[in-house]
Amino acid sequence: MSDKKLYMGVEVGDASLKVAVFDAEERRVLKTAILETETSPLDDVFAFESVLEGWMEFSKIESVEAVSVTVPAFRSIVRQVFVPPEASKNLDEYLHWYVSLITNAEAGSYIVDYQVLGGSDSLGLTVMLIAVRQQWVDNMRKGFRNKALTPKSLDVDVLSVMNLMDFAENMTELECVVKADYAGVTLLWITKDNLQALRCVSTLALVNKTKEEAYQILVDGIAEQIKIAQDENASIVTKQLNLCGEMSGDPMFMELLRQKLPECQLSLLDSFSNIRLPVEAEDAAAVLSCTGAIGAALYALEGV
Repeated sequence: MSDKKLYMGVEVGDASLKVAVFDAEERRVLKTAILETETSPLDDVFAFESVLEGWMEFSKIESVEAVSVTVPAFRSIVRQVFVPPEASKNLDEYLHWYVSLITNAEAGSYIVDYQVLGGSDSLGLTVMLIAVRQQWVDNMRKGFRNKALTPKSLDVDVLSVMNLMDFAENMTELECVVKADYAGVTLLWITKDNLQALRCVSTLALVNKTKEEAYQILVDGIAEQIKIAQDENASIVTKQLNLCGEMSGDPMFMELLRQKLPECQLSLLDSFSNIRLPVEAEDAAAVLSCTGAIGAALYALEGV
């Protein structure tokens, strides 16, 4: 693979890495994988780098053009925030103050980004707030010994999934993506280049539950969050749900979700209009789990 221009995306979990490698010339995802690290990759950069290098050697990937890292929404701050009219003219300052208030952290502890979803300066703004720890960004920038693997960016999986849908699909109308991971479920309503709404379902209450009990609680939570999102914004109604994440590959989860939402059409994000996916079983096994990583790889490609 030494003659190919390859771009790598990595979604960082509590003690794992979800990896995707994208061939720019062929517009094809070559490989996906879930790698265990035993420690937190964002804090233990040595483990992050060592596991990644070991997997690249095993997979016969000699080098990549760029690496981009994405963090799950449940390991960052992703919230829909209403900004009152009196604060809208100093939006950046207000959102930094808001983050410091909800985290009780010192100024500069988080890098804050945002997207205005609607409203006006006179009536107030609805903003999608995204924040990640400054320390994690510093670790990614300075902690890698192999500078060729030093990530070019650190973002949140919400934006990575949006990037995947924008790059890989000819989006002409509203799409709903349900990213169902064991760490939590994220629901995104998106149009081209725009996040219309975001809701989350926590998995913290699932400890000591059987698999079926846990899945039932989750699908109930998903249905509830869909209703809340539609009640808050009548324009985001869609009956098409695009499923990805670790649980989307489990038939039991999918069947319970179909029973709970019989009016919805469920589709797995295992094929795309504008990019090709791996065909060999070993390379394709983790595609549904690695959608965030694929989106990050495409972001790395665009950023070069």
